[in-house]
Amino acid sequence: MSSKLRRSAIVLSLAFPLVAGGFVVGRHYPVDGFRLFQSVYSLVAAEAVDSLTADSIYTVAARGLVAALDDPYATLFSRQEFERFSRNDLGNRYGGVGLRIVRIRGGIQVWRVIPGAPAEAAGVQRGDRIVQVGDSATDGWTTDRVANTLTGVPGTVAHVTFARHLTGERYSVDLTRAVVSVSAVPFVTVLDGGIGYVPVQRFSDRSSSDVAAAIQRAQAGGATSFIIDLRGNLGGSLDQAVRMTNLFVEAGRPVVEVQTRHESDTLRGVRAPLIPDRTPVVVLVDSSTASASEILAGALQDYDRALLVGTNSFGKGVVQQAYNLADGWIVKLTTGRWYTPVGRPLQRTRADSLRAQRPVFRSAGGRQILGGGGVTPDVIVFNDTLAASAQSVGRLLNIRAAAVNDALDGYAGELEPTVGADIATQPAWRRELIRRLHTAGVLIPDSLDGAAGGYLDRILEGRLVGLVLSDSAAFLRNVPRDVQLGRALMLLRSAQSQQELLAQAQRRAGRG
Repeated sequence: MSSKLRRSAIVLSLAFPLVAGGFVVGRHYPVDGFRLFQSVYSLVAAEAVDSLTADSIYTVAARGLVAALDDPYATLFSRQEFERFSRNDLGNRYGGVGLRIVRIRGGIQVWRVIPGAPAEAAGVQRGDRIVQVGDSATDGWTTDRVANTLTGVPGTVAHVTFARHLTGERYSVDLTRAVVSVSAVPFVTVLDGGIGYVPVQRFSDRSSSDVAAAIQRAQAGGATSFIIDLRGNLGGSLDQAVRMTNLFVEAGRPVVEVQTRHESDTLRGVRAPLIPDRTPVVVLVDSSTASASEILAGALQDYDRALLVGTNSFGKGVVQQAYNLADGWIVKLTTGRWYTPVGRPLQRTRADSLRAQRPVFRSAGGRQILGGGGVTPDVIVFNDTLAASAQSVGRLLNIRAAAVNDALDGYAGELEPTVGADIATQPAWRRELIRRLHTAGVLIPDSLDGAAGGYLDRILEGRLVGLVLSDSAAFLRNVPRDVQLGRALMLLRSAQSQQELLAQAQRRAGRG
């Protein structure tokens, strides 16, 4: 121990005389936070049996500071963590090879090949297995490790060895990493009655362009009305929410007001809308519709530009901003609150569970709409047609969603070579899926009744249909079971304009 540190230790022991089980303090002194940190840091670095490196101590302290804020969305990222966040949570562009992968019993399998990406150009096919990256075999690797190894600076090369689907023949390719952008719209389809269905999965850095292209494809296919599905969309880019709203709302009209500690800013669209005012539009929302999704839904409801169907949205009425720090670190902080065009706050509080306590606003056309507690749909439809046993299984699956998705993707990948277009679930499939879920720590019952078992079968069937055929095919199979979508279709098929759609919904709800 250095003499300087020894003197500090002596001073501390004199100031805090040790007693059995703890210490006592004779007097109170003003607390200098910086001096306190320096003292604790010096002692931990020099004396703690289970100490950390100097850099690690500062890193842990910085993470602790951010975690101590009363901000559930504040996060400190390393460069690698932020890249993973941008790729997985935001779906933004990244330097990669364009593969979506899953882990199966045989290793790491290609689940999707992104159109136009380097892997597609090199002839990689869905179902191929990744057996080696560079000089390293991938035996025992996690999907995260493979994905992180394949991701890198655009223009750099990844040497990858694959085993061809079905034949097992090995082939190696050099994949030059490129900027890959995953579409926010996995597919678009036109349903009976000329209703264009556009599911929006995220608000990444080009989502508005993806949605605009999807709308134009649907219009070319004969769509005269639209369903924009925001269920499960957790949000993302504020700028893209404004741009997407502008596809439906005239340029120059306020979309959202953002209030920070220092200023207030109103964001507006700048282009002519893509869809005419008379075109009927329904937006589907649920409890997982959040953040940027709520900005879009809230603005369209304020302007009477869309009829909202489903259940209350999440209620995230705050904005985060990412700040670049030294050495590649990035901190994400909540920096403001946002309000809809008519001034509605949508941030959820504990009091928002009581609908009567929420503030009442009026839309541009005079309709009653609520603030606080997320966006309240114009037509509330609970997706609760499942039997109690099936709902119970659904809750268990949602608790471990990541593990469930891995099990479903992996098993569907193994089943894919054994099925054709006429997919029908088998009893053995359910038993094997339950076994895999148990292995992953998802503790659903070994034996399920007809309702719960059928629910599990449909989930696996949908994943398998999406793999063998397409996402749109999986969606079409599920249309008869989707009660929220069914209500939207019924409303749209009996309305010729947006005004008729809104009036029809109000009549059904008994509101004037």
